[in-house]
Amino acid sequence: MAQYLITNLSQAPESVLIHEMAAGNSGALDELYTRYGPAIFSFLMARTSSAVLAEEVLQDVMLAAWRSAGGFRGESKVLTWLLTIARNRAINAQRRQAVPVVALPDDTSELRASDTGPLERVIRQGDQQVVRDTLNQLPDHLREVLVLVFYHQLSEAEVAEVLGIPAGTVKSRLHRAKEALRKALQVGGKINA
Repeated sequence: MAQYLITNLSQAPESVLIHEMAAGNSGALDELYTRYGPAIFSFLMARTSSAVLAEEVLQDVMLAAWRSAGGFRGESKVLTWLLTIARNRAINAQRRQAVPVVALPDDTSELRASDTGPLERVIRQGDQQVVRDTLNQLPDHLREVLVLVFYHQLSEAEVAEVLGIPAGTVKSRLHRAKEALRKALQVGGKINA
């Protein structure tokens, strides 16, 4: 790896941050938290439905990232790596606390998908509470795929990596989730057929 003169970690590439974390630079961990903490917290809120538990798991994720930075091989994006850790830690926390997975983040205005169909337009511009309520009615495995694709802008391959499932399963779940969401919004009168 090329040597960088680290004068401002906020300008450092992700790979340098991870390398610096592995070398024991706690400032690199702080910068990683600044960059990805909100996205991971949002993901954890969708998994845990508890701000307190989501914050606790987020801290656990950052500690795990700190401890395993030396083993990060760079085969995926840093966000994908962190979301994989977050998902696993959230599952463990839920098992310990038996917390149901029901809530979605409040900020649906940040959705940025390349799809521009009526469903996606409603999600981006429509009544956010109705969309959140409708998403919360979906089965966990379908909602989780939608959250990762639309909220976190992960590709199907990245979602497959985070969830530990084949890419074809992600594609199938995404299709089923969008159709279920579309039907629920049509029934509610939010979009036309």
